[in-house]
Amino acid sequence: MKTLDIVLLVPLIWGAYNGYKKGLLMSFVAIAAFVIAVVLGFRLLHAGIEWLAPYLSGVPRRILPYIGFSTLFFPIIFLVTKLGQMLRNAWKYTLIGSFDSIAGAIVGLTLWAFGASVVIWLITAIGIRIPADAQEHTFVYPVVEPIAPIVINKASGLLPAGENLLQRLKKRIDEA
Repeated sequence: MKTLDIVLLVPLIWGAYNGYKKGLLMSFVAIAAFVIAVVLGFRLLHAGIEWLAPYLSGVPRRILPYIGFSTLFFPIIFLVTKLGQMLRNAWKYTLIGSFDSIAGAIVGLTLWAFGASVVIWLITAIGIRIPADAQEHTFVYPVVEPIAPIVINKASGLLPAGENLLQRLKKRIDEA
C-alpha cells in the first residue's frame, strides 16, 4: 500500500464512520445533495458568473467561475440537507434499526469516494498531475479516480438540457 492509497483511505474510512453514525437516509441525502449541487453548480455557472461579475470587478476573470460555483454549491447542499433532516425526523421512529446504520456506512463510504474523485478530477483539470510513480501499484486510487466523471456524465444526461454539460463548462471556464 502506497502513500496515495493511505491519503485516499483516510477520508473513505471517515466517510464510512460518519455514514454509520448518520444512517442510510441522511447518507443518501448527502450523496443526492452533493451530486445535485455539483450538477446544478455547473449548469448555472454562467448565470452565477454574470450575477457576481459586477460585484467582484477587482477579482481576476479567471477566478470568477470558482467563486460562482461555490456561491451556488453551498446553498444547494444546505437546502437539500435540511429537507433530508425533516424527512429523517419523520422516519426515525420506524422499524429500520441497525440496517439504517450499516447501510449508512456503505453510503457514507461512497459519498467520500465521490468527493475524493471530484478533488482528483479538479486537480487534474487545473493542470496538476499526480506523478505516475505515485499512482503505480496503488489499490485505492484506480477505483476512486474515475467515479466523479462517470457519475457526472450520467447525471448530466438525466437533467433537462444536461447533455454535453462538461464540454459547455470547460468552454465557459476557458472564456473567462
